[in-house]
Amino acid sequence: MVAFIFTGDTGINDLAMRKIIRSILQQFGYDIVKYKPAFVRSKVEGVGFQEGFEWLRDYGFRSIIDIGANEGQFSDKMRSLFPKATIYAFEPLPTVFAKLTSNFAGDAEFIGYNLGLGDQAEELQFWENEYTPSSSFLNLADAHKSHFEDAIESRKVTVGVDTLDHVFGGVKTELPLLIKIDVQGFEDRVIRGGIQTLQKASVIICELSFVELYKGQPLFADTFTAFSNLGFVYAGSIEQLRSPEKNQILQADGIFIKQH
Repeated sequence: MVAFIFTGDTGINDLAMRKIIRSILQQFGYDIVKYKPAFVRSKVEGVGFQEGFEWLRDYGFRSIIDIGANEGQFSDKMRSLFPKATIYAFEPLPTVFAKLTSNFAGDAEFIGYNLGLGDQAEELQFWENEYTPSSSFLNLADAHKSHFEDAIESRKVTVGVDTLDHVFGGVKTELPLLIKIDVQGFEDRVIRGGIQTLQKASVIICELSFVELYKGQPLFADTFTAFSNLGFVYAGSIEQLRSPEKNQILQADGIFIKQH
């Protein structure tokens, strides 16, 4: 597909008009791509992978739970740091889960779950976004639509949901344990359904939002309080996501360390 890249104002301010024009162009094999400077295209700011995650080696994690694994981006980073750890990865979208399992084919210590996590066992409608990392159980808020015009279109998919504690109720995970949570606004449900498992972790890395990008999602203070109540202290952030429009910090991957 050939893409037209606009480096300035397109002159189209109405979102509906943009969608109509984009739809027409796509019928002819073209697309509208809004130019984004390199410094906002990457979620990582100022540091590379080694500088950002190398400090985790000292924990010697034996088990890693990747909640909201997508295609395995985080799991892949952790595998390079902990080649012998067992990785348990959760991804609810069937099409994305197929890519996840393909990426880890042959890894005997990788266990994938085509499952969403929440606060009860059920089936839910899941919004599969055209940019799959933005997919969520929650509807997009206006701030998400205004900041990320290439991640607006979504379709409903029915997915299975369980609780973290139920899944690991019969699984003996080796300690130390690292848990990562990246679930696009569903963090509070995951926490409520996984208290016993979360308390076993030495470190939790969780996406924190400072602006409502999904309707009804918890923001920084809510997630901070939830982990504080479980005995974790906030120890800073590894990565930040900025608005491509105003360079405003929208999200960060927060680090929470268990107090002993």
